[in-house]
Amino acid sequence: MYADLDFWLALLKDDDWLADRAESLLDEYEGDLEVSLTTFIELFLVEERFTFDRERAVTAILELAAYDGDPNVVYQASENIEAGLNTFDAFHAALSGGTIISSDLGYDGLSNVNRIRLEPDENEDSAA
Repeated sequence: MYADLDFWLALLKDDDWLADRAESLLDEYEGDLEVSLTTFIELFLVEERFTFDRERAVTAILELAAYDGDPNVVYQASENIEAGLNTFDAFHAALSGGTIISSDLGYDGLSNVNRIRLEPDENEDSAA
């Protein structure tokens, strides 16, 4: 049973109006819940509006639901956000395998990502 972010937020937030129903559904579908990378991206995007610890939320969701992706990608994206990247760039870096082609200088601050410059060198003709 696939659960979108509304379900997880109802469980994570202290005073969500859907919390009782979410807990009931959690009991009913325990062991059969699934999430995707999209769930974690959306979770990271809304985290500023709600009060919860991002890493603890990820761990809780991974303990309660099946996830076909690599959980290390999600944790790495969280670390990349802590390093100053926005959510999308954080996931790009985490999924890059350690090398990324980009003009975004934000990747330069990450020790685990080598940015291949998209922008031309200063002495190159940008139209070439």
